[in-house]
Amino acid sequence: MGLFGRDENPEYLMRQAMLFMQKNQHKKAVGEFKKILKQEPRNEKVLYQIGIALNGLKKHNDTITYADRILEINPKNTGAYNNKGKAFAEMGNLESAIKCYDEAIIANSKDYEAYFNKGVLLAKIQDYDTALELIKKSISLNKKNPALHLHSGIILGKMKKNKEALKVLENIERKFGAHPDVTFQQGIQLAEMGEHKKAIKIFENMGESHADNVNIIYAISRSRAAIGEYDDALRLLKKAVSKSPKVIRAWAKDEDIFNPLHANKAFRRLVKM
Repeated sequence: MGLFGRDENPEYLMRQAMLFMQKNQHKKAVGEFKKILKQEPRNEKVLYQIGIALNGLKKHNDTITYADRILEINPKNTGAYNNKGKAFAEMGNLESAIKCYDEAIIANSKDYEAYFNKGVLLAKIQDYDTALELIKKSISLNKKNPALHLHSGIILGKMKKNKEALKVLENIERKFGAHPDVTFQQGIQLAEMGEHKKAIKIFENMGESHADNVNIIYAISRSRAAIGEYDDALRLLKKAVSKSPKVIRAWAKDEDIFNPLHANKAFRRLVKM
């Protein structure tokens, strides 16, 4: 007879917790992880996973606390450094985040995730050259991860190297198959190259399952405005604003393509100019 009933068995609890994680039910997952930690307080895997869940709940200080618990047990646990770095990044403490990623690389120079995370962070502060080098390093360590390749394409696009970005995206499709994130980025790169009609066709062909995606709606609105279809652009922009008011209004105000609409009362009312 086992020492634990099913509801107390750490392996069962772990399976339950990971199912909750897959469903993005982070609060329920945290509850299951804590039950395990009562029995196994030094379980590094559980301490790592609860950190991810807490980051998902925006409890970033708690994530840092659990990461530190791991590092007390195992100072070379790169997952802990990465969790801690992501928490600091979400809190806006970029210097501490970069330090965490650097410590992960010192602990294990082949930890692709640390190079990737640092690259993504540097891209956000527009250090694109260094970011691309780091993403390429992460790819060299994990060539079979399409997300890494995708981010190299995204960064090339930010560097206005849109044709190179498109080649990267085409290679991803060839190696790993079609994926909506890749398709969306192909549309974005075409739009950045001024190929707005082609971009619209890509966005509109992404299927009904993505028809309500706010990023796609905004991208089509932007491209409609670029080719002078202002009525459709405003209709779509209104839909996008209804889904994410603060973000879309900020994007629309800063977007040069919408400049011809700055005198339009409907546009000004919509974005609160």
